[in-house]
Amino acid sequence: MTHTAASNEKLNEALAHLNEAAKESREELQALLANGYTDLKAAIGSAAHTSSDWVKEKSKEAGETATMAATAVDHSVRKHPWYYIGGAALSGLVIGLLISGRRQ
Repeated sequence: MTHTAASNEKLNEALAHLNEAAKESREELQALLANGYTDLKAAIGSAAHTSSDWVKEKSKEAGETATMAATAVDHSVRKHPWYYIGGAALSGLVIGLLISGRRQ
């Protein structure tokens, strides 16, 4: 075998090793990216789920607070209806005076 043929053979072997290493590296990189994407997707999904739960919880709390306030007002109106009738009449009188005062 000549010196040139031996050099070509060694060069071909080296290129084959480089191609094999590049193929393995590419497969490892693809697996790493796929795992990273899966982890990122899971983290974002978890954060969205957590914020969704928080919004639902706060909405429920706001509804309960509004219900409690409405119940308290209803109880107060039923206990002292004339206070509220007088307040409504007084408010109507003041608004009527303000409106009629602007026309003059």
